[in-house]
Parts: sequence; structure tokens; C-alpha cells
Amino acid sequence: MSTSMIPIIALGSAGLYSVAMIAMKFWWKLPGVGLGMLIVATLLAGATLELAALRDERLGIIYTGILGAEVVLIAIASFFLFGENFSHREALGIGLVVIGTALAWA
Repeated sequence: MSTSMIPIIALGSAGLYSVAMIAMKFWWKLPGVGLGMLIVATLLAGATLELAALRDERLGIIYTGILGAEVVLIAIASFFLFGENFSHREALGIGLVVIGTALAWA
């Protein structure tokens, strides 16, 4: 696999894990087989992409990239889908995660 594809694969994995997390949040309002299957399918697909990225890259880099992207994606979903707001401290924490992820991948 081309190393230039690894960031895209890691971002895809983060996106899938984020969809699973969002579906878990909806679980308490709309539990059901379909939502449960979505959670399982997105977790498995995210893990599959993560495994593909780990084939050619170090664990720490992939872990940092996926979790950093998840923080941003979940923050966006929290704000727009659930109306959750962030304190200044929380926003600063999100910013620090983004900076840390960028430093690790630079």
C-alpha cells in the first residue's frame, strides 16, 4: 500500500468510529436492531481500515491520527447534532489535541 494513502485510511477509520459513537448516543433514544447493526458494522469497518494502516505505519502514529481526527469529528457532531456546547477549557483541549496530532504527523 502506498504510504500516501495512510492518512486517508486513518481518517476513514476515524470517520467510521465517529459514526459508531454517534449511533451509540442515539441508542438511548431509538434502540433497535438496525441501529445496533450500524454500530457493529461501523466499528468493524473502522477496525479493518485501522488494521490496513497499521500494516505500513507505526502504531503510535496511527493511534494518534485516528484519535485526533475522532476528537474533531465528534466535537462537530456534538455541536450540530446534539446542541452540546463547549467551555473555553474544553475548546482549548480540542485545539491541543489537533496541535498534538499535527505535530505527530509532521
